Amino acid sequence: MARLVKTWIPIHLAVLVAAYILLFWQSSLTLEVLLGLWFFVPVGVLGAIIANATGTGGGVVFVPVFAALQDGGIMVPGALLGLLPQNANEGVAVSFTIQCFGMSIGALTWAHAIFVKDSLKWDEKIAPHSLLTLTATPLATGIPALLLTQAFVEVDGDQLIVWFKFFSLALGVILLIFTWVQRHQSALERKLTVGPGELWVLLVLGALGGAVTALFSVGIGEFLAIYLILRRFPTKVAIAVAVWVSVVCVFTGFWDNYFAGLIRLEIALIAVPGAILGGFLAKGIASLLGSLWLKTAASIWIIASSVYLLVT
Repeated sequence: MARLVKTWIPIHLAVLVAAYILLFWQSSLTLEVLLGLWFFVPVGVLGAIIANATGTGGGVVFVPVFAALQDGGIMVPGALLGLLPQNANEGVAVSFTIQCFGMSIGALTWAHAIFVKDSLKWDEKIAPHSLLTLTATPLATGIPALLLTQAFVEVDGDQLIVWFKFFSLALGVILLIFTWVQRHQSALERKLTVGPGELWVLLVLGALGGAVTALFSVGIGEFLAIYLILRRFPTKVAIAVAVWVSVVCVFTGFWDNYFAGLIRLEIALIAVPGAILGGFLAKGIASLLGSLWLKTAASIWIIASSVYLLVT
């Protein structure tokens, strides 16, 4: 597995570089636009750190920011207003695009740490075939559910942002509760194997998460991270699996938005370098803060941003 990861990393990075160049060529990004919308760089950093250090998709950062832009909560030069997402659907499309880059880096970082550097502690080590099972099982239902939702479910942008507010708030509260309830989990209680019952739950979560991700650009990774932590799998394993599954889903979901012309390329291109930096930093920050305070901080952000959306 280590050899496969070492081989895949440069290939994946080359694909990302080629994709960024192609999107840049199709965009109208200029120095004036970059200087006017520079704040999307730190937004990309924050979104990628939260996404890749907790398994929570970067959409929990990007979508509230885009909503604040539409409501006038964040001021931008008038000449650049036309480049911003004009509705929730476009905001979700941009979120998909940014996550394709930021979560890719996070996924590669986690894969390198687990398979190449063998960084899991002795009481966290899980067999490669179990990691593959945890990743592939939800994708088996998640990808079809995502594609079917994009193809047949049409949601008004205003209604979509309302659903996102309550989904995000519930997610933050649940994550905060699970984080503190299981803060004293011992090594002897950790699960390192996947049981038949858990496979069925992963299939159900994959289908539900795929549909939710199609609507909000987040969902499947959050469901998996919370469930795996609840089932007492090692936190690092839960986060890594959530990131791997999420990145496959956002790559899949990107194309429908791309061909529908929903992506505001200039915004995405400005945020992507920040997201890439955040993807590199995420694992180190996760190790530095520890899983308890990292998940607590992510939960507080999700709850606070949801409340902001509800009161504005």
